[in-house]
Amino acid sequence: MEVKLLLNGSYIARSNSYGVVSSGAAVVVDCGKYDLALQNFLDNNADKSRLILLTHAHFDHILGAEKLREKTGVPIAIGKTEAMRMCDPEYNLSARLRNQIHKFEPDYLISDEQTVTVGDLKIKAYEVPGHTKGSMIYLIGDNLFSGDTLFKNSIGRTDLPSGNSDDMRTSLDRIMWLFDDKVKVFPGHDETTTIGDERRENPYLR
Repeated sequence: MEVKLLLNGSYIARSNSYGVVSSGAAVVVDCGKYDLALQNFLDNNADKSRLILLTHAHFDHILGAEKLREKTGVPIAIGKTEAMRMCDPEYNLSARLRNQIHKFEPDYLISDEQTVTVGDLKIKAYEVPGHTKGSMIYLIGDNLFSGDTLFKNSIGRTDLPSGNSDDMRTSLDRIMWLFDDKVKVFPGHDETTTIGDERRENPYLR
């Protein structure tokens, strides 16, 4: 299995988009904008099981998902709680944009502690409210896709719609309890890190 950084997103423009590829699967994690890099990744792995996997519903993580699905035929999955308001422009923050997100429906809804099978990949999902009520993180092998919950030396904001600082603390405690230090963390923005590095160095986890 290999993890590729397909799009390197800034905090303002879009999120990081990752491609996870194995002998039998190809998964895109988050899609803040449609880009040929994402389409080419999925098209080049058309002989495998494929999925577009979203960590939460903010526009900088979902804005390109519907077009990517239209171009590739690859289904979209998101957390069950998050799906209920994903196309609400106030909730997904697209009300701040000139072009709001057109309403679309995910193909699959994911629940807390559900294991999603894509080809030969097993994806373990965890609901981690705090940044949004329905934020999800996904563990694939020893790789954790943390969305906007955990960053390198930082954590996600809790002052946006449905965010909650107490929930965030509970979710971060759960993450630190669940995962070994060796687990690599691929956040929604900024650089990769590890659970061990964050346990030692992240000021929000002390």
